[in-house]
Amino acid sequence: MKKFGLVVASVVVFFTIVHTGCNPQRAALSEKGGIWAVYDRECQKCHKARGSGGLVGRMIFKIPDFTDTKWQDNVSDSRLIIAVANGKKKMPAYKGKITDQEIVDLVKVCVRSFYPKEDS
Repeated sequence: MKKFGLVVASVVVFFTIVHTGCNPQRAALSEKGGIWAVYDRECQKCHKARGSGGLVGRMIFKIPDFTDTKWQDNVSDSRLIIAVANGKKKMPAYKGKITDQEIVDLVKVCVRSFYPKEDS
């Protein structure tokens, strides 16, 4: 029975480390520093490291897919800045939690960086 408990504990620790501490995409965002550290801390849990929002998030919570060209083309920076500042649906308001400049930078640097690159 002790052996079984040790195996279960080892598996739990392994998956916890893999999920939180050894995720290369998560580490990459944090290593970028600056506004990406804010994205990592405040946005990544819902919008994900790749900006796609994840399948469940998109289907249930209507989280936008930042990598979708059509979505990027149809939403203005000012509309996104207002949504980040004041919140929208399930997304909390960030005005007062982060600076106004960080809100602008999240939109202009982070969200817009997910715009799909054109194939040359």
